[in-house]
Amino acid sequence: KLAPGVKENGGLAILGTERHESRRIDLQLRGRSGRQGDPGESQFYVSLEDNLMSMFGSDRVANVMDRLNFEEGEVITHPWMTKSLERAQSKVEQNNFSIRKKQLEYDDVLNNQRNVIYARRRHALSGDQLISDIMDMLEDFVESLVEDHIAAGDYSGLHQEILINLAVDVEFDEEAWRKMNPDELVDKIIDKALEVYRQKEERMAKPLYEVMKRIAESEAENRPERVQVIFTDGIKRMRVVVDVDAALENEGKEVARALERTAVLATIDDKWMQHLRELDSVKEGIGLRAYGQKDPLLEYKREAFDMFKQLIGMINTEVISTIWKSIPEGQANNDNLERAQQQKSRFDASRMKASQADSTNMGMQGGQSQNGNQQKPMGPNVKRKPVVVEDEPGRNDKVSIQNTSTGEVKEGIKWKYAKDMVENKGWVMVEK
Repeated sequence: KLAPGVKENGGLAILGTERHESRRIDLQLRGRSGRQGDPGESQFYVSLEDNLMSMFGSDRVANVMDRLNFEEGEVITHPWMTKSLERAQSKVEQNNFSIRKKQLEYDDVLNNQRNVIYARRRHALSGDQLISDIMDMLEDFVESLVEDHIAAGDYSGLHQEILINLAVDVEFDEEAWRKMNPDELVDKIIDKALEVYRQKEERMAKPLYEVMKRIAESEAENRPERVQVIFTDGIKRMRVVVDVDAALENEGKEVARALERTAVLATIDDKWMQHLRELDSVKEGIGLRAYGQKDPLLEYKREAFDMFKQLIGMINTEVISTIWKSIPEGQANNDNLERAQQQKSRFDASRMKASQADSTNMGMQGGQSQNGNQQKPMGPNVKRKPVVVEDEPGRNDKVSIQNTSTGEVKEGIKWKYAKDMVENKGWVMVEK
């Protein structure tokens, strides 16, 4: 709004000291001088040494001015100058449009991949189609292993890979496997893997259901909505959050669903961030392919597609391996003890100090022997430098914990004191 007296003196005057690369910006500046019918005027001054003129034909214009004997510093107003400015601005705008269009084509490659990854994350978060996604991952993983090993005739290697990645011991008869076609072999391995997984799910569900029933019997005001269960695959540890009400409804099978959800989310997040960093590195140097008479965009699309296929393969492998091999820590200790006793040819069971873990702790406590000493994992899968997948609270963050045996609740206790109780003394961290 114009101040009093400005309108009577001719309104707002705009002075431009140079022309912008975009005509749109110049027009916006001109438009400030005549708002809502108010009077005003604008005037732009351009030097042949300005960036816009120096890029497009300033030398030619300067030679013309010299031939017409214009003096240094003289004001020049001529249609040639206006047309020269418009041509320069038009060229810059076309060049900027081409850059934005090319950038959009590069972004479309990443956006298509992002849609696939985010769809999987949404399925894991909402629970919709999560089982279907996991079955597809299992099928793709097994088909890839079968295809690679059958082509090399390495059936024993295929059996070993299945045992390493899935912890599933498929009955191995090399002659019988050679007589099967690839589809029959894939079906045999998948059927055995699903059978083993259903058995593991039952083993996990029963102890958890007992724990949840004890929690449900506690006072309503002290009853947690969720509990954390610590899983391990023998190398790394993973904290899985289980909903108490859902576990009570499906008799403890919610722990398997929570494991699947956590494994998918953690793996996708980790691998996707690595993939983005690698794509950025490729994009930075892809322009050099033009020196080899190759289209950088086509080369980028090809390499990004190959990298995305590798990403999907790594996600499938890690998710399936984590889900099939991970079990609650309390059960892991018992299973390790049994394997150590059965494999006397490889392990000397007499030299191992075994302590029976409480079958109901579900990995929510480290397990203690009768003499009070902390239980240690045994067998071939001894933990080495555990890696916590999910961030734990800070040392001085206050948390609420509950004893799974007595139902006692402690609120506002610092994590540095509660951590030992959660991992070794049968307490669980409560999330309200």
